[in-house]
Amino acid sequence: MNKWQFDEFKHRGVDYSKAKQAEIYDEEHQKFRDYEQEFRGMMDFLGLHNTENMTIVDLGCGTGATSIFAADLFKTVYAVDVSEVMIEKAKRKLDKNVHNLKFVNAGFLSYEQEGEPVDLVVTKTALHHLPDFWKQIALLRINRMVKMGGLLYIHDIVFQFDPQEYVSKINSWISRFEEVAGEEFRLEVEIHIRDEYSTFGWIMNGMLEKAGFAVEKCRPYDDFMTEYACRKVIEMNCKETA
Repeated sequence: MNKWQFDEFKHRGVDYSKAKQAEIYDEEHQKFRDYEQEFRGMMDFLGLHNTENMTIVDLGCGTGATSIFAADLFKTVYAVDVSEVMIEKAKRKLDKNVHNLKFVNAGFLSYEQEGEPVDLVVTKTALHHLPDFWKQIALLRINRMVKMGGLLYIHDIVFQFDPQEYVSKINSWISRFEEVAGEEFRLEVEIHIRDEYSTFGWIMNGMLEKAGFAVEKCRPYDDFMTEYACRKVIEMNCKETA
């Protein structure tokens, strides 16, 4: 690895490599999230049916909020995360032997897809751990993973508001989280805004285009959380060797 390469295994913001943080992750998030409902909503948003012969990569799988449900519907699921403790938490949630779900300790900049390109890459609330420069590199690498005409689904914090309104918008958003999930989670959201790398929608759209993806659907929820359904339309040649 080049010495100037971004170290995606060095956590920014909330440190999900810590066992304690991994243990409370689901408890905290399920105060305002329903994982199964999110998964079904994603499938409807993408218009996916008859997926039994399809392969999916879940980049930033965390504790398996997407991967575990996907294993029931897809031929093969690759669940990828830089945090070993999050992967171990996901494995413990499995109540049966799942032969089509493969966990990989890697990230956006280090994961290498084996075999044929996949039908779908999913990343939920993970891409924001990379600065914009490295988001662009990650999206180029994702292009290589996905077959031509395949899909990329992004669900993440992407700012859709006017930059001049940032103070009032962010304060209001953080306050809503505190009402739902309490003071401790408010602190996590403040850490996210301060120390992590969420970006604006107009920047994300440009990066997706530069990475060979066409945005077919974009659904913002509250000027912060945004869903993207993107299709690979251009084969990109991202050279990673000198």
